[in-house]
Amino acid sequence: MTGEADTPLRENPPVAPFGEPLVDAATVAAYLAVDTATVYRLAQRAELPGIEVAPRVLRFRPLDVRDYVERRTRKAPRGGRVKRLLGGAP
Repeated sequence: MTGEADTPLRENPPVAPFGEPLVDAATVAAYLAVDTATVYRLAQRAELPGIEVAPRVLRFRPLDVRDYVERRTRKAPRGGRVKRLLGGAP
């Protein structure tokens, strides 16, 4: 039966009021190109914050994963080899 009484289908689902949804260890592992055991080890060492939503069930905030990557990103030193190769002052 169709008509005005039927609820129309939503084309765009509502946005969660809490922000980005949490992701599981497999998703984080795929993003970092590592094994899931590495993700759990990072969480155990508190290098990567995890949220225990149930016993033995960890989830991660995408923001925390991005922050981890930013912290682990190696920055080139100023006045380094590239600058010398391009003709800059030593």
